Amino acid sequence: MVFRERQPRDKGIVEHDRLMELHLYPGNQCNRDCSFCTVFGHPNGEYAEYTFEHLDAALRTVMLHQQGTLKFYGGEPTLHHQNVIEAIAYLRQQGYLGAVVIYSNGIQAERLLQILESDPLGQTTASLNYSIATGEGAPPMPRKSLEQLETYEVEHPGAIAIGHADIVDSGRGVDPFTGVATRSQDSARCPHCYPVLTTSGKFHACPFAVENPAPHFQLGEIHSNATGVSQNFQAFLHWLDSVHEPYAVKHDLPACTVCWKHLDQLPIPTFVDE
Repeated sequence: MVFRERQPRDKGIVEHDRLMELHLYPGNQCNRDCSFCTVFGHPNGEYAEYTFEHLDAALRTVMLHQQGTLKFYGGEPTLHHQNVIEAIAYLRQQGYLGAVVIYSNGIQAERLLQILESDPLGQTTASLNYSIATGEGAPPMPRKSLEQLETYEVEHPGAIAIGHADIVDSGRGVDPFTGVATRSQDSARCPHCYPVLTTSGKFHACPFAVENPAPHFQLGEIHSNATGVSQNFQAFLHWLDSVHEPYAVKHDLPACTVCWKHLDQLPIPTFVDE
C-alpha cells in the first residue's frame, strides 16, 4: 500500500482566539455500517448540508492563514460531494488559506478525487479509514476504488494518507470489533483532538464523541463569538488533564471509555457563558 499514515499536529494551539484546527460534521449518514464506528454511521443516518451560516462560523473560529486546518468528516463526505465542493469553494472565496482534509472511507473514489481536485489552492487532502483501506477488521473498499486512490497518491504524493490504526471506545466502539487484537486501545490519555462544529449548530469538544450530548462537551452555539469558543476549548483541555486523565489512571480505563461509560461521575468543565 502506498499511503502513509497521517501524522498528528501540535495539540491545543490557539492564536488570537482562533483554533489551529476545526472539524466540520454534517451528521452520521454513511454508505457503511461499521461495528467500530465512533459516530454511529449508517445509511439511514442523519445529514444536514453545510450552509453559508455554518461556514461563516467556522471562518470566525479557525486560523485563516496557512497553519489553519478544516477537517470534513462524518458520516461519509462523498455521499454529498457537491456540497463539500461548494463549501470548499466558499471558504476559499472568503479568504481561507489553510489546509482542508477529507476523512473518507474511499469507497466512492471518483467523488473523493473530484473533491481534492476542486480546491483552487490545491491544499485539500484525504485521510482514509484504516480498517476499510486495509481490510483489517472490516470489509475492504472495492479493489477498483483502492487502485484509483493508490494511482492518484503515486501521481500526487501526500494527497492521500491513511488514518491511525488505534481503536477508539466511542460510539459503537471497540466491544464488537473483530480486527487484530494488537491494535492499541489502552491509553488513559485523551488524544486532545480539536473540536467540532456541527451543521446542527453546536461547537462540540470531541470529534469521536460528537453524538454524545453531555454538557461536558458543549463549547458554544453557531453564533457564539470566537473568544468564548476558544476559552471553553482551553477549559476543556484543562479538565482533561486535571480531572479526566486522573480518573482514567485511577480506574485503569482507556480515555475514551471514561467519556463513553463513566462521564456521569465527572464534574462538568468550567465553561464561560456567552
